[in-house]
Amino acid sequence: MKSYDFSRRSFVKATAGLGAASTGFVSGCLSQDDGGSAGSIDFDTIEGNLNIMLFRSGIDQGFWEEAGVSLNLEPVPFGRYTTSMTEGGNDVGIMGYPIFSQYNDGDFDFVHFGPCITQINSILVPADSDLESVEDLQGATLGHPGWETATATLMRGLISDQFGFDIREETEGVQSQPSTLWSLMVEQGDIDAMVQFTGQTVRGLASPDEVRPLYNAWEGWEEQTGYPPLITPFTTTRSFLEENPEQVLAVLEGWGSAQEYFQNNTESVVNEYGELAGLSDQANRDTIIELAQNGSMTQPIEDYNSDLIDSQWQLLEVLSDLELIPAVPPREDHVISISDLRSMAGSTPTEQ
Repeated sequence: MKSYDFSRRSFVKATAGLGAASTGFVSGCLSQDDGGSAGSIDFDTIEGNLNIMLFRSGIDQGFWEEAGVSLNLEPVPFGRYTTSMTEGGNDVGIMGYPIFSQYNDGDFDFVHFGPCITQINSILVPADSDLESVEDLQGATLGHPGWETATATLMRGLISDQFGFDIREETEGVQSQPSTLWSLMVEQGDIDAMVQFTGQTVRGLASPDEVRPLYNAWEGWEEQTGYPPLITPFTTTRSFLEENPEQVLAVLEGWGSAQEYFQNNTESVVNEYGELAGLSDQANRDTIIELAQNGSMTQPIEDYNSDLIDSQWQLLEVLSDLELIPAVPPREDHVISISDLRSMAGSTPTEQ
C-alpha cells in the first residue's frame, strides 16, 4: 500500500489522491476488592470500536493500575453500550454530545472530563462520482446510519453551520447499517453518497479505487476553532466526581499513558489488537497507522483546558441553534478541565 501523509487539516486534500465511531458511550462502575486496593471499574465499550486498541494495549501495559484503578474492559452490543450509565449503574464512561445534552436536560447530571477518540468520520462518494462539493449533496440520495446518531448529528450541524443547508432536509435519505450502506453505494449504485462511522471511513480511505471522501466532520471545525470535535469525551456523574476525584483522574491519566504508548508503538499495537477493533484487512490497518502517526485519532489529555473546552461548547451551541439537541448544558456545571480535575484530586501532572 502507498504511504500517505494524513493530517487533520489536509484530510480531504490528502485523500483526494487516494481515489472511519461510533455513538453512545463507554461506561464503568467503581467497586473495591476485598483487600481494599485500587478501585475496579468495569467498562463497557461497543464491539469493534477503535478505542479498544488503546484500552486493551494500555491495560496490558498496566497503565491504569499505575494510575490507581483497575479497568475491566468488556466489548458489548450497541444496545447495552448506550445505556450503561443511565440504566446500568455505571459511574464513568464516554458519551457523545447528543446523549450528553439529552440526559443533562432531564434526570441525570453528567460531567465531561477529558478527550477520547476524535471525530474522523466522513461522507463518502464513489471514486468516479460527479459530486465534487458538499453543496452537490442537495437533491442527492444520501445513505446514513440514523439521524439520531452522534456522527449524523454532528454532520448535520457542521454542514448547516458551514454551508447553510440541512443534509437531512435537502437529500433523499436511506437509513441502514454502515456495511449495508457500503454495498448499496459501491456494489449496487442505489445511493449517491453515505454518512459513515469510523470503521467504514477507514475502509474507504483504504479503498481509493472504489470511494473517496467528500466531507469529513472535523476539518472545517478545526480550522475555525483550532480543535476537532471530540465525538465521545470521557464522562462521569457529578456525584461520583465529587466523591471520587482521584479515581476519575486515574481513568483519564491511564488513558493519557495509553495514548502515548499507541502513538509511539502504533504499528505493533494495530497489528496485535486491530482485529478486536474490526481491522481485519491489512489495508485498513495501514490506513489507521497513517492516521494515528499524524495525530488524527486522539487529542492529548493535557489539551483539555479552556481553549479546547471553548471549541466544544461552541459546537454544542451550533447544534442547539439548529435544534439538533434539546439544550446546551451549562458549562460551569457539566465540564471540568484537566487542571481543575488535578486540583480537585490534589494531584500534579504525571510523567507521560
